[in-house]
Amino acid sequence: MMSIRPLIGISLANQAPNQDRPVYELPAAYAQAVEKAGGLPVLLPHTADEACQRGFIEHLAGLLIPGGEDVNPALYRAPCHPRTVLMDSRRQGFDMAMLTLAETRNLPTLGVCLGCQLMNVQRGGSLHQFLPDLPRTPPLRHAADKANTLDRNAWHEVHIHDGTRLADILGTRTLRVNSRHRQGIDRIGRGLVPAAFAPDGLIEAIEDPALPWWIGVQWHGESLGGEHDKLFTAFIAAARAYHGNH
Repeated sequence: MMSIRPLIGISLANQAPNQDRPVYELPAAYAQAVEKAGGLPVLLPHTADEACQRGFIEHLAGLLIPGGEDVNPALYRAPCHPRTVLMDSRRQGFDMAMLTLAETRNLPTLGVCLGCQLMNVQRGGSLHQFLPDLPRTPPLRHAADKANTLDRNAWHEVHIHDGTRLADILGTRTLRVNSRHRQGIDRIGRGLVPAAFAPDGLIEAIEDPALPWWIGVQWHGESLGGEHDKLFTAFIAAARAYHGNH
């Protein structure tokens, strides 16, 4: 059983550099982190065909929703902030559908950055659309500043909540993380609990304790290695167990 590489579906971002040749893309670190942890990464092209979506889910042992642009605030009944950069609607529809199907099948699921935010919105939660607008004590720079410039070298610590699955996985109560997000969780979605906080109180991770493995994190551990590998190792272990039971 330990030799089995469970299939892990990874949703893609889509960029359209011109009208003639739209493309999918994905930072290689996601697939590399899954492979390193013992999984077999499978890149999922977006489709609105429900039969195709179900076909993907039925063959997967785990689902990874990576980072990207911003969720359309219409999904949580809010006007669009001028600094919001909307994600492609095709990807948004696909990711939301896949999360719903994964939840129904108890499929191990990991959300990273945008993926974490989508997991919250899929459960009826809401987002802070532009973190620099929030009064924060202590002052803490996440990725964006008032000019909406993303600082990919922003770092801070997060506090991991005792008694959460994330705490069990990481084996620590504090973790130094990178910060590449201009949005964050506001109202938490149904069934979810906060698993980690930034020093300014922003929720940095969520999980559903009622599901076997359902975790979203705001930071990009796929590109960090070291102790961050524990999250992917646990994800693949859960996917392997799921594969063995289905």
